[in-house]
Amino acid sequence: MMDDAGAKTRRNWLLLGLILLGYAHGVVGLDLKAFWWDESLSLQRAEEALPDLMRGVLWIGDGFTNIPTIDQHPFFSFLLQGALIGLAGTEEFVVRYGSALAATLLVPAVWVMARWLARRTVLPTSTPLWAALLAAISPFMLWYGQEARPYALWATLAVLTTYLALRATEDPHLDRRFAAGFVVAELLFVTTHYYAVFLLPLHALILFVWLARRNLMQALVAGAVLVAVGSVAAAYGAYTILAQGGGQNFPSITLAMLIPDLLNAFSLGLSVDLAQVWWVDVVFGLLALTAAVWGVRSRAALRQGGWILPAMILFPVAILLVLNTVRPLYMNARHMSLLAGSFVLLVGGGLAVVWQWRRWAGALLAIGLVAAIGYSTVNYYTLEEYAKDDYVRLGEYMQGRIMPGDAVLFYPPSSWRIFEYYLPLGPVHAAIGQGAPMGIYGVPLLDRSMEETESWLRDLGKRYQRIWVIKSGTHPYFDLDGRVEDWLKQNFLQVRNALFFSHSSLRAQLYLPEIPVWDALPADVPHPVTAEFGNLVRLAGYAVEPPVSSALPNQVRLYWQVLEKPQKRYKYILLRVERAPDGQTRVLSAIEREPYEGDIPTLYWDPGKTIMEYVEFPPAATPTPGSEQFYTFQMYDAETQEKLPVTKATQGAQKVDDVTVSLERQP
Repeated sequence: MMDDAGAKTRRNWLLLGLILLGYAHGVVGLDLKAFWWDESLSLQRAEEALPDLMRGVLWIGDGFTNIPTIDQHPFFSFLLQGALIGLAGTEEFVVRYGSALAATLLVPAVWVMARWLARRTVLPTSTPLWAALLAAISPFMLWYGQEARPYALWATLAVLTTYLALRATEDPHLDRRFAAGFVVAELLFVTTHYYAVFLLPLHALILFVWLARRNLMQALVAGAVLVAVGSVAAAYGAYTILAQGGGQNFPSITLAMLIPDLLNAFSLGLSVDLAQVWWVDVVFGLLALTAAVWGVRSRAALRQGGWILPAMILFPVAILLVLNTVRPLYMNARHMSLLAGSFVLLVGGGLAVVWQWRRWAGALLAIGLVAAIGYSTVNYYTLEEYAKDDYVRLGEYMQGRIMPGDAVLFYPPSSWRIFEYYLPLGPVHAAIGQGAPMGIYGVPLLDRSMEETESWLRDLGKRYQRIWVIKSGTHPYFDLDGRVEDWLKQNFLQVRNALFFSHSSLRAQLYLPEIPVWDALPADVPHPVTAEFGNLVRLAGYAVEPPVSSALPNQVRLYWQVLEKPQKRYKYILLRVERAPDGQTRVLSAIEREPYEGDIPTLYWDPGKTIMEYVEFPPAATPTPGSEQFYTFQMYDAETQEKLPVTKATQGAQKVDDVTVSLERQP
């Protein structure tokens, strides 16, 4: 008895260690990557009013019109996220935490399922260890355990519901505790993902087999009820998914497509190149097949439940293929994540079979699989090609770049929530509320034709000086032909097109409705000056608009001329300086950059032209009472950093020293 008690204690400690490993696997780096578009839908869904959350209503707006759309997922996971958000806020870690917990819970779920199968001699006794280890470090569960979507929870509930159904019907008399747990878990299962109905026939079969041993008529009635309920749920789920364009990734699906895709997803996840690691996937697949064959090796094994794990794989895949004859519903592996737990159990069972045959062989196989999983995990964290769109960098890039006179266009409008999440738009909204000349809209307009959208864009160009287009290609369905972008390029001047890493669809584009080039200095320039540097570049004038907010850049316009065609690129330093009554000077605000940040570099400037530059001048520090303020200006060679000498300073510009001019003092 002491030995049994000691073995049980060791098992419990081992299980606890594997659960903690799975937890660390999920939460370490949980907020390392930005949300991607799908996750913003989860956030938006969790933030909706309860009736809309339950019905799956997501509102999309363009700044004029809000329209309701229906989400492709039921409500349960979003209820959990809503509760977490209400308690702890909307940071990435919080919004994803439910998924990380769900991935962690897969570890004890496969452990108890494997223990049940091993106790019935369906799988070898070491299966719980191998299955729980694989679940704890699964690349698939890392990917979706760190994503604010329902797939990790769905995978765990698939194992849990099946286990509870088996335990409830294990003995001739129904175990009411497990039966009640099964009913609750099944409700959570079907309200987490509509494809849960793919596993309902298996659960119905488990119940039917148990009832048939006692009363065939009761079994038939119960089976009919479950089929009817499942059919209604399936019909509603199919309608919801198809009405929103789901299931259109492929014109048709075949086993030849499904097998490598699903096998790779549940083996090494999404962070590998299938063409390079297919042979590792084959090893995973052969181990799973070994366990499946082991489970059906005899009639006795079949009666003990050896058919369960193969059925957990085959039932959903078969249903998916049958439905394909009407309409393909397969989008990618995440929409079949209910298979993840059963696959892990089969691979763990296969390892246990090899371990039972030759321990050294089982150990070598386990080391090889863990090494391959480690390779995928390193890729997940380090390789750009497996990264999500970097909205954090987008937000950092746009910090201090949106100023009065700008309009911001979200392209497409369905990405509004994720753009709002990462862009520094709080001060912009506040300024708009106070009547500042700024605007935020979505394009194309939701309730208007493309021609009406183009007409509106033309009018927008008359009302704003600059147009920022924040573009994501993740959900392009509002403008599949790219007509908005084509129109902007044909009618406005694009001076910025910032891409946020090579595999991203995320861009920040800046358009000017009017080309800022004239043959001479415009007569309406508020402050014409003459400040020449190196007999090459002339600052011919400037304008400073009154600030609208202490949190927003101040609009400054610089008017440039060149005396001869520049052969180099030049940068400038513009400072706003105060001189206090005691004679002390202090810099209140500063900017240092190449004109137009290199988008229209000095290399391309021609003599005889005036080029106007919009400058997002940073907000100034609070000035000392009674001080006088002025601007200072310098230019230097962008490559050598050598300052250009001041060769002329007249008409509102004063030479301070050999490389500095001061501009008109401000009150």
